[in-house]
Amino acid sequence: MAPDQAQFERDLGHASFIEGAARQRWRLVSKAWPSAVFAIKAQDKTDFGFRLDFSGYPQTSPTARLWSLERNQVPKPNEWPKGSPSFLSVFNPGWKNGSALYHPFDRISREGHGDWSRQYPHLVWDTAGTFVQYLSEIHRLLNGRGYHGKQ
Repeated sequence: MAPDQAQFERDLGHASFIEGAARQRWRLVSKAWPSAVFAIKAQDKTDFGFRLDFSGYPQTSPTARLWSLERNQVPKPNEWPKGSPSFLSVFNPGWKNGSALYHPFDRISREGHGDWSRQYPHLVWDTAGTFVQYLSEIHRLLNGRGYHGKQ
């Protein structure tokens, strides 16, 4: 097993992941290395799927894309969560054709945004942490005032 996969498997047993799952904030749906699909619960109890790619983890952050749990593919634009302009900047089906969330944690979106680490120091990937920091941020966004539902 490769080191990045071994670390991911260990982190599935980390207390922060287990606690979030026990609180029904998220759950692991499937894994096929280097990807894993998680369901993350929004404030209206809607489960949104996210497919994370863990290549190079934890030295590099995962990249996440919204994922249809029903069809096991990228959702149609009308199936994406709705929200405020700042919320929609993160959950934007037009950004990189929906292949990444527009967020400082995301390794694909961080490319070309060298200023993000200064602008958003609290959202800088911590290589000593676990992927739960990314799941927690998605959960926070889906449970904040900016989220306006699925329709």
